[in-house]
Amino acid sequence: MDWTHVMAELDAHLSDDKVRRDVEAFLESVGHRLELDDEEVRFPLGTQVHVEERMLVRNSQVRGGGLFMVKAVLDPILQDGKPTGGSRSGTLKIMYDLEGRWLDEFYSRPL
Repeated sequence: MDWTHVMAELDAHLSDDKVRRDVEAFLESVGHRLELDDEEVRFPLGTQVHVEERMLVRNSQVRGGGLFMVKAVLDPILQDGKPTGGSRSGTLKIMYDLEGRWLDEFYSRPL
């Protein structure tokens, strides 16, 4: 089965640029810091955002029957100019509705 058209629609509907802008706006809205396990996590101004994964999740329990999940790496570790999967500032997993509206986020610290 050829899924090329589905991937192209996903790229057009939820582009890396849109996700980066959304993450930057989110970090700005929380003052570049989060409270996590009674600790404050700070994000420097200009935190780089690398969109590592975008997924379409089928879920009949949500409006529209599905949602998008995005994994954004904050301040990615680069090797030869390419992301290694590692991060200096953690990852942010973002849940969007099918219209592209931010629903929720889940932060994970860097390992």
